Amino acid sequence: MLLKTSNGKYFVKILNKSRPKAEQERLIKILKKSIDNEVKVPQLYDVNGRNIFQLKIDNKILNIIVMDYIDGTNMLLLERDFTETEIIDIAREMAKINSIDYNVEPYYDEWTITHFESEYNKKSNDIDIEDRLLVTNIYNQMKKIDFKKFKMAYIHGDIIKSNLILDKNGNVWVIDFSVLNYLPRVIELAVAMFGICMTDDRDKTISNINSLLGEYNKINKLDKYEIQNLPLIFNCISAMNILQTAYIKNTDETFEENEHWLSEGRKGLSLNLTIQDLKL
Repeated sequence: MLLKTSNGKYFVKILNKSRPKAEQERLIKILKKSIDNEVKVPQLYDVNGRNIFQLKIDNKILNIIVMDYIDGTNMLLLERDFTETEIIDIAREMAKINSIDYNVEPYYDEWTITHFESEYNKKSNDIDIEDRLLVTNIYNQMKKIDFKKFKMAYIHGDIIKSNLILDKNGNVWVIDFSVLNYLPRVIELAVAMFGICMTDDRDKTISNINSLLGEYNKINKLDKYEIQNLPLIFNCISAMNILQTAYIKNTDETFEENEHWLSEGRKGLSLNLTIQDLKL
């Protein structure tokens, strides 16, 4: 929510009522750590050491946090492909995030591919047969990955268009750290490859992916096992998006953004990404 005051504009994030206090405090810790480590995150405000405030609207109490308002546009609403400069800027912010020592509590994110098996078992029977075949094929391939061999880091976990803001000066800002977790850092890369690099042109998509990976690799060096498995991890991200969005579409009220990510999931698998596409 945009808050206009006599002192200027501010961004107000309304916390879900179902979110326990511990999760709310977890988010504050993550935001502060990110800001302290110069990640491009909107400044968080506090009063006498407090960051979570209560706002009463229509006799309902809302828990909110107040941040700087970034004068710009959510990058999902731009309805265009990312430029190479924007992708490189995002790669640098990702590398900063993945280098931070957080020490925060784990969080169960049903979209994370480390939970592919449990989510597949719960939801695959409730999606259309065409999508189920796509997802099942990748699910079976994923079984050969040894996740314990990957380098671990705290990852944002959701570097996609809707969690990025482009300001009036062309700077990219990262928002929504709610699903940050300690996981293999290749997941961060694959999510970003899926979330910001894809276009309708395969050659352009591959070029975007290599711009992202190349810049990240300058800061956080990737090892051989990470590079070898990135195409399959990317396919797992695509398949998980198909699974979750197709399930929502068939069992609940669908919405425009859900349809977008369902389409992107199918597009991601049709890319047929291989190790030969990666210039690392």
